[in-house]
Amino acid sequence: MKDFNNKVAVITGAGSGIGRALAIQLSTQGCHLALADINRAGLDETKTLLRSDVTVSLHCVDVANWQAMQLFASDVVSQHGQVNLLINNAGVALGALFKDASLEDMRWVMDINYWGVVYGCKAFGPIMAQSERGCIVNVSSVFGLFTVPTQTAYCSSKFAVRGFTDALRHEAEFLGKDMHIACAFPSGIKTSIAKNARRTAVEQSPEEAEEALAKTEAWFWTTADEAASDILTGVRKRKVRIKVGKGSNVMDYLSRLLPVKFSLFLRP
Repeated sequence: MKDFNNKVAVITGAGSGIGRALAIQLSTQGCHLALADINRAGLDETKTLLRSDVTVSLHCVDVANWQAMQLFASDVVSQHGQVNLLINNAGVALGALFKDASLEDMRWVMDINYWGVVYGCKAFGPIMAQSERGCIVNVSSVFGLFTVPTQTAYCSSKFAVRGFTDALRHEAEFLGKDMHIACAFPSGIKTSIAKNARRTAVEQSPEEAEEALAKTEAWFWTTADEAASDILTGVRKRKVRIKVGKGSNVMDYLSRLLPVKFSLFLRP
């Protein structure tokens, strides 16, 4: 998809961060938008930043709810008539050692990060099959390429997104469908995902927790705008693996070169 003008894009997690930046950049290129987020106030704020001459619909949706996602897809068709680009971007994080993480919190991460992507593809796939040369981008993470301590739930969900997306792409090729299916791997993006993460603290004091968060955010080298630009460039070039952010290519290369020992370099 080289031109976004007069296309219709669906973006989840559009109330902030990368999702908002994607919406802004697509609107400047004349793309009509169906924006979803569980945070209605965030969606309203995103809309104020968009061009006024594109059609924008806002949908307060929990991507982990299959019935809600079905209704979302139906509403998008009613309001826009078609879908050309789907970006499954909504995501959450959990910081906890596996021994301390509750199963409830781990399911919460998987329901949003993985099942939200599956539901998006399942709900919008049949609609997009009617569009000429449609594109699906599922947002994983560099933590879908390698693993680190305290991220068992998050890494599991992002590896699952990566595997699902690869298999879905192979199925599209097997069926002879001209559908571009890509997986994006953001690395250290300056958003609120770490600050909003659920945590089971290994630290013993609020001060130590703040210090740990600051150390994590020190790895966030890339702005949401830069991340969105990387994703849309990947869409234009029909890449199937879209590296997002400063250092993502290096991390991908090293994780392949040293698949077992690479994570040792990332430990505090």
